[in-house]
Amino acid sequence: MRNTCKLALSVALLAAGRGALADMDEDGGGQRATLEELAFCLAGPELPVSPLCEAALDSDGDLDVDLLDAAAFQLGYSGPSPWGACCFDDFSCLYLTAAGCQAAGGGGEWLGADTECSQCVSAAIQSVAYGGTGSRTVRIDCPNPPCSSYGSPQWLDANYDGDVEDPGDRNYPVAYVRDTDVALSSVKFYVTPGGLYASGIPVRGFGPDGLVFEGSGELSGNFLTVPGTLTSSLPLPNTVRYYAGFAVDWEVAFDGVTYYPAGTSSSRMYVTYAAPLGDRLESYFHIGTAAADGQSDQQDLIDAVWAEFADREVYNAHGQRLAYYRDVLCAAQCTYYTASTLVYYTTSQCGGWADLMIQCLRTQGVSGALFITIEPQSYPTLPLDCGSPPASAMGFIVNNYNYLLTYPPPCLSYPYLLNDPCGYYSAWPQPTCIDALGIPGQDNPNPASWFARHFIVKINLKYYDPSYGAGPFTGTLQEANLAWEQGAISGYFGIAQTSPTRLGVRKDVPELRETYFNQ
Repeated sequence: MRNTCKLALSVALLAAGRGALADMDEDGGGQRATLEELAFCLAGPELPVSPLCEAALDSDGDLDVDLLDAAAFQLGYSGPSPWGACCFDDFSCLYLTAAGCQAAGGGGEWLGADTECSQCVSAAIQSVAYGGTGSRTVRIDCPNPPCSSYGSPQWLDANYDGDVEDPGDRNYPVAYVRDTDVALSSVKFYVTPGGLYASGIPVRGFGPDGLVFEGSGELSGNFLTVPGTLTSSLPLPNTVRYYAGFAVDWEVAFDGVTYYPAGTSSSRMYVTYAAPLGDRLESYFHIGTAAADGQSDQQDLIDAVWAEFADREVYNAHGQRLAYYRDVLCAAQCTYYTASTLVYYTTSQCGGWADLMIQCLRTQGVSGALFITIEPQSYPTLPLDCGSPPASAMGFIVNNYNYLLTYPPPCLSYPYLLNDPCGYYSAWPQPTCIDALGIPGQDNPNPASWFARHFIVKINLKYYDPSYGAGPFTGTLQEANLAWEQGAISGYFGIAQTSPTRLGVRKDVPELRETYFNQ
């Protein structure tokens, strides 16, 4: 329809203003006819035309140049267009020539050749706030909760330049429980030109998964403001979902009829399995939701979250990879013990890794994960050392170590000589228990391996070791304990000499459970 109107207007105007062919020579160069030439030749059906007109413009071979030929000409024409947007005071628009726009009245303003009606009044989304009954607070990663929450509106183009990458702009994450509605408020558009006033202007936004937001706004000056709340036409999917960008494509109909694009707002959105529990730091949302995207069953969710830990490639919400004892072999040199310090500083002891898995599940609304402590068993399962007085094993060493026994050892019960990596005890001149490349931990091929205890996670009768991505270990407590021990423990250390105080190690006995889970 738009192109047909253009054609009719051009024919009328051009035919009135031209009296001869502009440029259809007979040099055999195969030139295309111009609009002026079309206007001159257009006579109508069954009216004879000159041989030149017939040769250049009679596309259907019926010996005349009529509207059918004009339509065929239009389809192939690629020259400059004399039409452009003619904008009227009531926000309506027609595609007219400059003369046609001037003649149309109604305050028509012609924007120039090849312009579009969408240029009469343009709008760009400027702010969006997220809320509703399904909305949940996301908190900024910090080392010591409670942490601050992200503010509102969560999406803000403060300087109206079409992006949210400048100082003062906002692109904050949002969170919802699955199968709930998304409610948007503080929806505002920046409008050019300014100085316009109108009410009841329709707006709509198209989001992912078929969600649509519809309402109307008030135009005043440079701003179109939508009062109240726009609620999604559908609830969010009934699964865990991670939207790297919950993109809503906005449109505005200034004339109440024709919608034109008005920009896109796009926020990180975390859709959880159930109402989140705990500290709700963004990285907890990010790790759990991205891993469990699409899950609707609790055990499937747990399995998916665990898979993120099992591959030993875990990243916080800012794309930083998290590590287990990064760059240290002495456990005491890593002073981060919690999930919050882990996601903030990107490294932690085993307690932080166990806590992180628990927090990721709690942020999905999954409770019941337990923090499990593992320590060496006491006498008589493990023998007393050679201290004064003798005592049970002080701790364990995690794979791998090389052993070189010399006789007679200073302590028969802990015969291999160990120099501890922290230097707490006197060193042996020739140690016989030598640290080798260990079993890999999170982002660390050879993490610290000399410990008094270790922490893992238990949920739904399964045991998980997130520091190493090991597990799950199943069966009875004793069976799971032994399976973990067989894969992790190289030996146990105690005092082998009292003056000066030095350490000795005894090897783990694979078929004997020499550690214990506290629950």
